Amino acid sequence: MKSRLKWLLIALLIVATAVSATAAERITSMREVRDMLSKDKELLVEQDLFIEGYIVSKPNGHNSDLNTQRNQTSLRNTDLTTVYFESLNGDIGFRLKLQKRKSAPKFPRYAKVVLSLKNTVLKLSKAGGVTVDGVSDSSIMKLEQCAASDIPVKVKSIGELTADDLYTYVTLRDCEILFKDGALSNVYERYAQLTPNNKKCNPNKSMDSWPILICDKEGGSIYAIVNTLCRWRRNGNGVPQGAGDMRGVVTNVALPRYGGDVLGNYALFPVDGGDFRMKWSATESNYKSIAEWNWNNNKKEFNTKSGPLEVVAKEPILADIGKGELRVNVEGKVTRGKDMNNPNIASRADKDAKGENGVVNYGSLRVTTAAHNWWDWKKNHGKGIELSFSTKKAKGEHLILGFSFAAGNISGDTSYGFPVFWNVEYSLDGKQWHAVEGSAPKKLRSLPWWWRKQVNGLYYESIDAGMGFTEHFVNLPKSLLGHKRVHLRIIPVKKNAATLGYDYSENGALRPNSTKHTVVNFGSIVVRYN
Repeated sequence: MKSRLKWLLIALLIVATAVSATAAERITSMREVRDMLSKDKELLVEQDLFIEGYIVSKPNGHNSDLNTQRNQTSLRNTDLTTVYFESLNGDIGFRLKLQKRKSAPKFPRYAKVVLSLKNTVLKLSKAGGVTVDGVSDSSIMKLEQCAASDIPVKVKSIGELTADDLYTYVTLRDCEILFKDGALSNVYERYAQLTPNNKKCNPNKSMDSWPILICDKEGGSIYAIVNTLCRWRRNGNGVPQGAGDMRGVVTNVALPRYGGDVLGNYALFPVDGGDFRMKWSATESNYKSIAEWNWNNNKKEFNTKSGPLEVVAKEPILADIGKGELRVNVEGKVTRGKDMNNPNIASRADKDAKGENGVVNYGSLRVTTAAHNWWDWKKNHGKGIELSFSTKKAKGEHLILGFSFAAGNISGDTSYGFPVFWNVEYSLDGKQWHAVEGSAPKKLRSLPWWWRKQVNGLYYESIDAGMGFTEHFVNLPKSLLGHKRVHLRIIPVKKNAATLGYDYSENGALRPNSTKHTVVNFGSIVVRYN
């Protein structure tokens, strides 16, 4: 009897062990898990629930998520606890949030993993992305290290991206960097996180995450976000001049410094510098230039019909590339200002540097004027800059405008009072103007300033100021191709004015009697077609 009982217990133990061993093989598809969720509602997983897929992010790669700012000189490096996990066929992906940073090495890139979701919290965002919060290394039931060649290849154009692509690794075809000067992260280095690359600048480590604008052959655009701990972002080599593949993990994020939720439905986190796979030769670009202004020769003068001028009033400024004229239609002083698009992070001791801390000293067009001058109070519309050029010989499917701008001169005094919302209008005669259909207003951001600024007895910090010039892309009507003269203007489209505050406010107002001193800088401006 005892012998029979013994063998029965052994048999039950074998069965129990087999059940335990195969529990992790009872896989639920990631799409089924997503279907269990309601948007913006959390779900605590209390039962056994297993998913299987590939890890497509890099542990400690420093470019998996936005790093949030806690106070004036401190960041929370949330990218070090973020892992991207996509299904075996790459159709959808999840964002995993680790409980502890030290668990990150347990989630190596290209690993095939069976993951337990028990005791984690799931959340579906409005954009359709699933976040799994509370993941630990004990959540891994099975891990097999694979290679890059094992990861499913998903190739799309920018315009083909959907919610299913969120948190998956995607190859975007026929892409190029819109502004081809500077580096992969054009920021003011005094506020960046500290790396061996920028230690000469002695940065205060208070700011992070800045996008670079990518466009494709089909007229699509997307922001690629680069964190300042990435050493590959600014190595002195500049950026590729031609077209090719752009790779990264698709995400949906809001970046306060850039203006909040203005990056569009989808943005991209390149895993490393190798994800920028464009050709280096400018002859392999998708687009041809009509007119471009970038002022990167680091000279104090503008190129005009009257010769080089350090200060211009309503004198047209000639294009640096191609043929075109730019006119500032605002009363005030027009001079050369700084831009953050030097490919090098330099100190004053460096002989070949265009500036200091990555800055090109004379790399922008700076308009200094009283706040009320940004609006035509009689005609009730904004005033800014006007471009004119010919498209007579331009034939193709797409006509695009790109521009970058920033407010202030890296001081608290010039970081408020300017108009916030800007956009683009076009005309064929310079008189009848039309808004570009589908072009959302672009938010003008202030450059950072050191420490605090006192206004009316209150102190304010630059915690929500931008790190550099924001970059913008506008698809112009195809009907503008083939004309002897086309006019564009970049102007304020609302009377909202920037105010200082811990949370950057747009609720101020331009007023006819406002003499507030404002500074607006225009960086690179490009008009191209294909």
